[in-house]
Amino acid sequence: MTRSILLSTFILMLSTFCAGQKSSTGRSFLSQSACAHPHAGGNRGNAPANDDCANAQAITVTADCSAPVAGTTIGATQDGGEPVCDTDAGAYLDVWYTFNSGSGTDLWITLTPVTSGMDYAFTLQDACGGAEVYCVTIPGSPLQIPVTANSNYWVRVYSNETYGPTGDFSLCVSTDVIIAPPPPNDLCTAVTAQTVSVGSTVTFTGDNTGATDSEGLGVNSAWEAFTLTTCADVKIDYCGTTPAFAVFYFVLFTGCPATTGIFNGSYDSTACGDQNYTICFANLEAGTYYYPIVQTANATGPYTLHVSTLACGTDQAGNDECDGAIPLTVSADCQPSTFSNVCATQSLDAMLCDGSLGNANDDVWYSFTATASDMSVGGAPNGSMDIAMQLFSGTCASLTAIDCADLAGAGGPDDLQASGLTIGDTYYLRVYDWANSYAYQDPSYELCVVEGLGSGVGVNDIGALIGDLIFPNPTDGDFTVRVDPHASQVNISVIDATGRVIAAQQRQANGGLVHMRTGGALLPGLYIVRVDDGNSVQTERLFIR
Repeated sequence: MTRSILLSTFILMLSTFCAGQKSSTGRSFLSQSACAHPHAGGNRGNAPANDDCANAQAITVTADCSAPVAGTTIGATQDGGEPVCDTDAGAYLDVWYTFNSGSGTDLWITLTPVTSGMDYAFTLQDACGGAEVYCVTIPGSPLQIPVTANSNYWVRVYSNETYGPTGDFSLCVSTDVIIAPPPPNDLCTAVTAQTVSVGSTVTFTGDNTGATDSEGLGVNSAWEAFTLTTCADVKIDYCGTTPAFAVFYFVLFTGCPATTGIFNGSYDSTACGDQNYTICFANLEAGTYYYPIVQTANATGPYTLHVSTLACGTDQAGNDECDGAIPLTVSADCQPSTFSNVCATQSLDAMLCDGSLGNANDDVWYSFTATASDMSVGGAPNGSMDIAMQLFSGTCASLTAIDCADLAGAGGPDDLQASGLTIGDTYYLRVYDWANSYAYQDPSYELCVVEGLGSGVGVNDIGALIGDLIFPNPTDGDFTVRVDPHASQVNISVIDATGRVIAAQQRQANGGLVHMRTGGALLPGLYIVRVDDGNSVQTERLFIR
């Protein structure tokens, strides 16, 4: 998997995964996590029978991997050195297998995780304690490896505790593998576009099993296509797909081959009611559009896809423009109401606020009547939205920007504190996601308006940690995060300037500190770090030199 425009389960459901995406040259930070689990040298009485190389389990080379061997690294201890492809000095919690190659000179090794989120890797050695013939971390598919005929080999399967927990897996060594044929719509040139008229819906059904990366997107996918005869606002949803697809692409392509893409405006996981996703695209011109159906471990099999349209400019959010602003009620203390900006479109250019310029492609509007000269608007996202708020005086036909708030970062609450307001005047509030709005799965947030400076849900909650949550900052890559001294498991996500979560880790805190190593995977630039230690959620901008 590359750092592509793919949104995966690692982005959408950060708290449920601990596995890392890695390559044979090292550990990458493209959606990985690290979870605490037993250290090497743990209770050997609970270790698997094949915990040591000397007690390697003998397995037979099969014809097609139709009956793999079940195994586990749970309870395993380390009985080998540092693998050549995984030099992170972690505890390599390993179990061992041995086989004879027979007459084969090319064999397939298939290692498949069974436990969700486990870290898994393997080496192939020419003897117990011998030289490594092959080494790979997180193999995503069966691997064909050259071997010497009629020779004995040892397979070391391990979990690196630096990058994920132990777990159950299946393993087989075979002379061939069963590979599903690609679906008929594996190529975008093989699909027939369906025409979608404004106000209507078309349904696509298919199966993406066996899909390949036919268009070089960096991910396997099948394809569907639709044609618009006039400008339209488009929704694409997976409603009814069982099991729900946890991975989707958020770009439409205007041609085949897939070269020119159009990013979505927003998406959410609530509209379908079955954990499937809805993706929104605004102001699509007449033409044919191609959409990839991503095939991964969390999105494989039969799918149902609906494409529905409304006329361009249809206010699907209800308050997409200033003249539809929703009135907010002023309260003595923060009594937040929940709102959403699903399928909203841009009204004004993004503001420059608190030193940053974001993307206002999903702004919506609210209003309130001033009851004091000093007032505050608190905004708290329910997902990883980087909420940005801008306050205007005047009328919708003649707005004057007077204040703003965009400090907290992704997932954090923010506080707009305005002074010098005129009691009895109406003020207009614009809210949007600072990043591209595909950065979050829950498009809802809470707003409240109170008298005085400080709403109780904004930066006052995190101000003590702003500037001190992360150190060193700026950094060349590695950094340390301060958390509650009583915290144990801490969820940390790193979000880039486009809103993509490029690193999602669960780490073990030690004395109120969590140390992060990026291995040079973060390019120089500005990122948002979101930290959830179980007691509070904090965010801060991170600068990589």
